[in-house]
Amino acid sequence: MRAFSSLRLHFIFLVLVAILPALVMMVFTGYSLRKNIIQGAESTALRQIQVMALHHEQIVSSARLLLATLSRAQEIHDIDSAPAQVLLDEMRSNNPAFVALALADIHGRIVAASPAESAQESWRTIHDKGYFTEAVQSGHFTIGHYHLLENTRHVVMEFVQPVFDASQQVRGALVASFDLRYFGTIFHDFHLSEGSIFTLTDAAGMRLTRFPETEKYTWVPDLPRMIARMSGLEEEGTFLEQGVDGTRRLYSFKRLNFPNTPLQGLMIRLGQPESQALAAAKRTEVWNVVSLTLAALLALSAAWFVGTRIIFNRVERLMAAARCLGTGDLRTRTGLDHADGELGQVAAAFDRMAERLERHDQDRRRAEEECCQLNTELEERVFTRTAQLATANADLQTALENLRQAQSQLVMSEKLAALGELVAGIAHEINTPVGVALSATSTMVEKNRILADLFHQGEMKRSHLTEYLDASREGMDMTLINLHRASDLIRSFKMVAADQVSEARRSFNVHTYIQEVLLSLRPKLKKTTHRIETECDENLVIESYPGALSQIITNLILNSLTHAFDEGQSGLIRIVISVHEDKLCLTYSDNGRGILPEVQSKIFEPFCTTARAKGSTGLGLHIVFNIVTSTLHGTITCCSEPGHGAVFQIRIPLHKEAA
Repeated sequence: MRAFSSLRLHFIFLVLVAILPALVMMVFTGYSLRKNIIQGAESTALRQIQVMALHHEQIVSSARLLLATLSRAQEIHDIDSAPAQVLLDEMRSNNPAFVALALADIHGRIVAASPAESAQESWRTIHDKGYFTEAVQSGHFTIGHYHLLENTRHVVMEFVQPVFDASQQVRGALVASFDLRYFGTIFHDFHLSEGSIFTLTDAAGMRLTRFPETEKYTWVPDLPRMIARMSGLEEEGTFLEQGVDGTRRLYSFKRLNFPNTPLQGLMIRLGQPESQALAAAKRTEVWNVVSLTLAALLALSAAWFVGTRIIFNRVERLMAAARCLGTGDLRTRTGLDHADGELGQVAAAFDRMAERLERHDQDRRRAEEECCQLNTELEERVFTRTAQLATANADLQTALENLRQAQSQLVMSEKLAALGELVAGIAHEINTPVGVALSATSTMVEKNRILADLFHQGEMKRSHLTEYLDASREGMDMTLINLHRASDLIRSFKMVAADQVSEARRSFNVHTYIQEVLLSLRPKLKKTTHRIETECDENLVIESYPGALSQIITNLILNSLTHAFDEGQSGLIRIVISVHEDKLCLTYSDNGRGILPEVQSKIFEPFCTTARAKGSTGLGLHIVFNIVTSTLHGTITCCSEPGHGAVFQIRIPLHKEAA
């Protein structure tokens, strides 16, 4: 009876296995439908936040266009209070996004404002505002930071457009104030479900505003988990999270991209209660569970009833016949109809089993012969397969050789690409001395203008002329030196690109030339607090290639600025030059972080860099190595320990034959 019950259970299990694909399909269909519904809800939420982001971008664009248009009006050019007041009132009525418009003179005093009371409340003067100062000094459209008005608890930001006179000199500025409450109007126009919220957060994590409950959640830190969700690699997306009020919502977010403005990294998000946003998905899930349960119960009930009547009664008769056969009664029969389906076939097989017993030995011998034949065929197949594998191995060797040749070609292509990057660096290297010369020339032009104004006004004094002559002498010296440096840099890049130097050697004072190189690097060095000390005989004159020496020192200094020092650290760089045994000995050292042992053996290889995130190409020390070894036929070594700086020893022969 236990066996019968076990068979029944097995049958039910088989029925479950049989309907399993249908159940899986139903589950998968339900899951896919739920997933599509969720994706649809997420897509809708994402489109809504994209619309909100587009509104913000349109506000910035509208401010730029509005202020640029107003700045060309004659009333604005004249900085005339009454006509400007009328124009500002008209413009503000047509642009509801801006709560206030104002015109300020060059000193930051408000000349006209709309509404007029805003000039008395918060805009009496804006001379000390960063956005006004930046706009006047740069002469460009400027965006101010979001800030909180303490008296109204409103968060606003200002857009500023400089106003120019006929000679393109800044006369004043137009200011438009945008209040974040404007987003509340847009939010309500969406007609979202109850419990939905809209939040705007700056890059520092400060919640600038929130709708609804604006007063409660304005200008307070945002939840860290929300900031983490919106600070990933994607600029927009959706996520489920619990809000500050304890409600779990489906949030869609977008980070606004306004490079080099206070709006960089601004994050906006729109949240809808999960119970409403995913209500359709919940209903689908419940319907799937109910459908699966009903289908499973129906299948099991049918299996139990049909199995008992059609299968298990006949199986019991088969089991009784088997027990008789087990006792040695080979004449026993099942008594079932052999044509009655699969069980009839089982009964027929059972009935014929006794007849086949006497032929069992003959069948066994036949099976042994077939096994021997299969073994023989297997050996032949193994031999054939071995030959095929040998052929395939030869083909693999050929393919490997082709891959090695392709690898060599790729290495050559990489070297050519590195040369292309080196050539691309010419513009950057030359820009420094040319920029210094241009800056010095611009300064001299400004000094000329100031002196001319003093002369025409009859206010020029001897001290003015003396100051002008000193400044002009210094500016012309700086211009001449840096133009010479630009010429030397061009020749230096020629040296790096070729194996041999094509220009003639010349004699030069090493100490003076080193000072000129450091002067050309002043724009980069003055942004840091690093010190450079040099030790060299002031009368040391050698015959060599000054451009190559300039490239060596420049690249070593730039390498230290990029890799050796942490931000804000005051470092020390020493350059010691001497002559020993007819060789120029240059020792360059810094007191930076040093070089890791695993990197030290590869620093002269191309593209070896630990600061690729800062834009380093890894070619600086490779260029130095090529100049020292190929151009100057010298040697260069490096000694460094982590935390103890780095020391470069360079030996350059001074004989013309050796160089």
